[in-house]
Amino acid sequence: MPDRIAWTEAIAEGDILDGRGPAAGWAGTTRSAVIAAYGRYLGFLAATEPSVLAEHPAKRLTEDRLTRYLGHLAETAGTVGQHMFFAKLRDAVRVMFPGNVPQHLSRLVARLESECRPRSKAARIVTSARLSELGTKLMKEAIGLDGETASAVGYRDGLMIALLALRPVRLRTFSLMRLDRHLRQVGQEWRMVFDGPELKSGRPFETTVPEKVVPCFEYYLREVRPKFTRADRHDGVWASTKGGPLTANAIARVITERTRQAFGQSVNPHLFRHCAATTIAILQPGRIGVARDLLGHASLTTTIAYYNKARSIEASRLYAGVLTGLTPRPLRRSKGG
Repeated sequence: MPDRIAWTEAIAEGDILDGRGPAAGWAGTTRSAVIAAYGRYLGFLAATEPSVLAEHPAKRLTEDRLTRYLGHLAETAGTVGQHMFFAKLRDAVRVMFPGNVPQHLSRLVARLESECRPRSKAARIVTSARLSELGTKLMKEAIGLDGETASAVGYRDGLMIALLALRPVRLRTFSLMRLDRHLRQVGQEWRMVFDGPELKSGRPFETTVPEKVVPCFEYYLREVRPKFTRADRHDGVWASTKGGPLTANAIARVITERTRQAFGQSVNPHLFRHCAATTIAILQPGRIGVARDLLGHASLTTTIAYYNKARSIEASRLYAGVLTGLTPRPLRRSKGG
């Protein structure tokens, strides 16, 4: 596929003889964002005009087609999201096909930037307690009257929301979780352990699974996860119905839709981090210093409105104390237990 070939050349780490791609110096997070935006555009084409995928990638970018794609994005993304997707699409074309960025694409990106109206985060904040309660509710509803799992998807979604409410790691990191590698038992604790390259900060990060979430997590691993198609063939913690791990985009869609149904407005996974910091500030302002390390920020300036210093493991335990009585409890005893 010419798109794949062009991208491979764009990120090539060649020397002075082989040639270095124009995107070779991009950070991993930038590459991921561009890939996601370009992939969404290809997905739109595949769903609406699959025959055009045979055309040269630069020639697909007609003004009419981009206008229709904008209408498609407007169904699920605000003005900021629309600008982001088009800006990253332009960036992809710029490095994959130098000199072939259509003027109408550049003009559209400029127009969308001028129209950006960021939604107020403050208006969309939901306390972590309410998010945790939603997760617990979904898990309870997923258990049938006979005590068996009636909805594996419902239980999985509830567990993801409950865990993110109390341990709001970044979405990409959350989606990368693998059995045994990132989820480890240390003594009586379960911990989520991530290496530097897996995090935006580039620093290793370790945090506990909340004690009262552990039984829910163990039940999921023991009873629920095996119900997903081909779950025994991959090590992703968050199994999908399609036979592999849930992607970051899929997790975002699930959580956005579940919270929209529950609260009348969506709370995306990244907003969970703001919810956590705000919850600490409201409930126990004297412990506001735990927020920085709970969120795994590298610099105090990133979270200057909230924090001081604390170790991530200590922050996890303190945060669990803040929400005592509001974290999920075991929903079902193991057989024979």
